[in-house]
Amino acid sequence: MLDRNEGSSYSASVQGSNVDVGHQLEAAATRFGFEIEAAAVDRLRLLLGLWRRFGRAFNLSGATDEAGLLGHVLEGLQVVALAHEVGCESAQRWLDVGSGAGFPGLVIAACLEVQVTLVEPRERRASFLDMAVNQIGRRDCRVLRGHIEGSAWRPIKAGETVVAGSFDWASARAVFAPEVWVELGKQWVKPGGVVVAHVKAESGAFAGEVARVDDERWSVRGVRG
Repeated sequence: MLDRNEGSSYSASVQGSNVDVGHQLEAAATRFGFEIEAAAVDRLRLLLGLWRRFGRAFNLSGATDEAGLLGHVLEGLQVVALAHEVGCESAQRWLDVGSGAGFPGLVIAACLEVQVTLVEPRERRASFLDMAVNQIGRRDCRVLRGHIEGSAWRPIKAGETVVAGSFDWASARAVFAPEVWVELGKQWVKPGGVVVAHVKAESGAFAGEVARVDDERWSVRGVRG
């Protein structure tokens, strides 16, 4: 099990490195239509350091260098931009299913003041996620090990519960086919909640789609539940 505080000294040492990363994050946010806060940039810098340090050992992502990781972060910023466009509010509840390395769940936690529940069945990745949310100061977020099956929650650790229909937002990246996820995600958001789907840029619109944020390769869509 990874110590929740283990990354602190390393992360502090990398926050000031690669200053242009901050400029790239700010430029991407502007391109996607929102202004990223300085605190969010600092959190994302810290996360980039954690991903670089623990990526290979914990098999977090196929991307292990800064350029590859930054690409995943920028796709996460599309989700943040979508949330701003739709009107995400502080303290809303966000479910991220199959969080893996934390794309987009950790990016959401770094940039939005929402209560994120990250669902990840694999122990090592869940341990990393738990440490990461602690390191970015988001102890109001939680990491749960288990599976979503329809509207049912199948916990791996007894006592950890998630209730269908109790979230304002739900996201899942590269876990389900997009059309499958949209219908599944609707079971997990409140009436009027938003399901976030990642699709190729050229994909057609979903029924009930309320917003989209496009980049050259990927499009992030918001579908009303």
